[in-house]
Amino acid sequence: MSNQEQSGRRQSVFSVLWGTYIRNALIPIILIEVALIAAYLATNYLIRDENIATMQNSAQASLHETARLESEVIANQLAGVAEMTHLFAQLTSRAYDTPYEASDEEKGRYTLSDGGVWYTRPGSGEAAMFYSSITEVGEQQREKAWHLSQIDPVMAQLVESSALVTQAYLNTWDSMNRIYPDFDVVDQYPADLDVTKYNFYYEADAEHDPDRGVVWTDVYIDPAGQGWMASAIAPVYRRNSDFLEGVVGLDIRVSEIIGHVLSLSLPWQGYALLVDSTGTILAMPRVAEDDWQLHELTEHDYATAIEQDTFKPEEFNLFKRPDSQPLAEKIGAATSGIAELELNGREKLAAWAQIPGAGWHLLVVVDQEHIYADAHRLKERVDQIAIAMIVGLVLFYLLFILYLYRKSVRVSRRLSEPMIGLKQMIQSIGEGEYRPHKVETDITELNIVSTGLSEMGDALGHSRAQLADANKRLEKMNHELEQRVEARTSELQQANFTLSQEREEQARLISELKSTQAQLVQSEKMASVGVLATGVAHEINNPLTFVITNISILNDYAPTLMQLHEQVSQLVPAEKVDQLKAAEHRLRYAEIVDDMPDLLADCTEGVSRIRHITESLLEFSHAGDTSWQPCDINHCIETTLVICYHEYKYKAVIRKELDDQLPTIEAVPAQLNQVIMALVVNAAQSMEQMGEIRIRSGFTNDQIFFSVADTGCGMPKENLGRIFEPFFTTKDVGQGTGLGLAVAYGIVKAHGGRIEVDSTLGQGSCFTVVLPRVQS
Repeated sequence: MSNQEQSGRRQSVFSVLWGTYIRNALIPIILIEVALIAAYLATNYLIRDENIATMQNSAQASLHETARLESEVIANQLAGVAEMTHLFAQLTSRAYDTPYEASDEEKGRYTLSDGGVWYTRPGSGEAAMFYSSITEVGEQQREKAWHLSQIDPVMAQLVESSALVTQAYLNTWDSMNRIYPDFDVVDQYPADLDVTKYNFYYEADAEHDPDRGVVWTDVYIDPAGQGWMASAIAPVYRRNSDFLEGVVGLDIRVSEIIGHVLSLSLPWQGYALLVDSTGTILAMPRVAEDDWQLHELTEHDYATAIEQDTFKPEEFNLFKRPDSQPLAEKIGAATSGIAELELNGREKLAAWAQIPGAGWHLLVVVDQEHIYADAHRLKERVDQIAIAMIVGLVLFYLLFILYLYRKSVRVSRRLSEPMIGLKQMIQSIGEGEYRPHKVETDITELNIVSTGLSEMGDALGHSRAQLADANKRLEKMNHELEQRVEARTSELQQANFTLSQEREEQARLISELKSTQAQLVQSEKMASVGVLATGVAHEINNPLTFVITNISILNDYAPTLMQLHEQVSQLVPAEKVDQLKAAEHRLRYAEIVDDMPDLLADCTEGVSRIRHITESLLEFSHAGDTSWQPCDINHCIETTLVICYHEYKYKAVIRKELDDQLPTIEAVPAQLNQVIMALVVNAAQSMEQMGEIRIRSGFTNDQIFFSVADTGCGMPKENLGRIFEPFFTTKDVGQGTGLGLAVAYGIVKAHGGRIEVDSTLGQGSCFTVVLPRVQS
């Protein structure tokens, strides 16, 4: 080999170092880093897919197990209630054939209402009994009710021994209801209640329950006022008899069963639903309302529930909703399982399990996006890390190549050892050792780099310590802030409660002020009318006296004139008799003679009626006289009927049943006249065709009473509590002010009395005023 060739192969230290690094270090490292990043990304995608599959299997198994376990808990609760119901039915059947004599104290609890209902008075703490008016209660029915009172301790024990059971009852074929605990059955039930038309009776009859076992009803609104209920019912037959004597039942509030279900803490922000055998959603948590586009029912219309069975609307039925019908079909085909469905545009995963006995299903629903959220977040984080790694590596190698290029010009062999030391320092810092051993070198640049790396490690260590301390302080501040927010929230809640109470008190005072103002206005109007009526009556009486006097004189003069005419007729010459008769015929003298007594009698009757009206008007018109004085209620009634005759003469016939021995009371007569007029006018206005108004009066030892009953249209029960409110009226706009009964109520209350109302829609109303004989 020639020297020239060797000279051509020679390279500078920089070229050797640079070329060697490029070929043997830099390029392999870059390729390895790229391969590692590619392997990292590929592995991440494979792991993510495997995680998603694992999560799906785990979620399905977890949801299915949750539904199964919770359904078993509910099934055990319902099984206990069903067993108690079966025992209740057996004891009741045995009670029918067991001799029993009720105590006198027990018999004394029963009474008969005005509507024909035989019932127990409330407040005794024992079982209540209600015998509907559709059954005529005779001695046989009374003996039956007293005989069955022997099951009262059984019902009390069943209710008090179970936290689920809220009521125990027996309904018989003739609409007798015996129920525990006690409440005012007459106020809650309609008088003509027919229990055989409700699901808690007919679902246990021979047609629906031929096996005579325990039956669970669908959820319904309880007519006894306990909200959404489900009943475990069982038929009662006598021994060796196929006649259904009645149905016993134990009521459980659905809220007692579903409270635990709604409070379940499920993974992936899931929630649970309770579905009955027909596919109706019994209960759902608030978080489920957006998915199902429903709002849970919390308000109850007991007035409708008393008249008929009341169930949830069709929107709550899975079989009748397009989005849940496939799921409902799968639930109906299998006792448990898992299915996918779409609700409100989102993919859901649902697991269900059947609750034996009641036929209900527990349904657990989870958003699939929440199940895979961790996997998606992990993928995004890995992608971000990969991008950061690639960018960091590119920047690092660019800087590093530039650094090597500049240093390779000046450094040869002495560069290798310091570079290794610097590399070790970098690795140590990267591994968390922020104070590595400093590399000592006589190369200024490398020594500066070594010093910089050491200072950087110190700075990173100090920053890391400060960051940890700052995190601790931040956690402490967050805890203190949460405590302050909780304290402030508690203060705001207390302030809101106080403000709510003040608003309620203000509304009550405003209502009382309106009532007082209305009564004052009405009293002022009556006083003004009284003054005007007094003046009118006096003005009528003056000329009326002349008319009465003149008619009396005419009654005396008429016979005299007739006698004079007869005497004149006898004195007329014979030739003038024909002329006299012709004149009498022309002037209709004979008709005048015949009609004169009747006309005078009619005039006398007319002026007598006018005199009676003016006297009654004067009697009634003392509205401004508010002095307390002895008052005859019968006289007030007679006077008022004359005054308001025009209000009822074409609408009703007055029937009076006034007690002749009624004593006087201490009262303001003018104000009581106003009360009587308001009740009579109200009765007349309630009649659309000719009817009857019956007015009665009577007394007891220390009270007198009078009542006004009509055969008008009556009032619905929901209006009875408001009829005495100022400005409340059921008439059309412009046909009533709503002040008459409100003012009457205020007057009776001021007299220390009360007004009792009994009204049946379509049959009429009866207002009874009870007043003390002596004011305290």
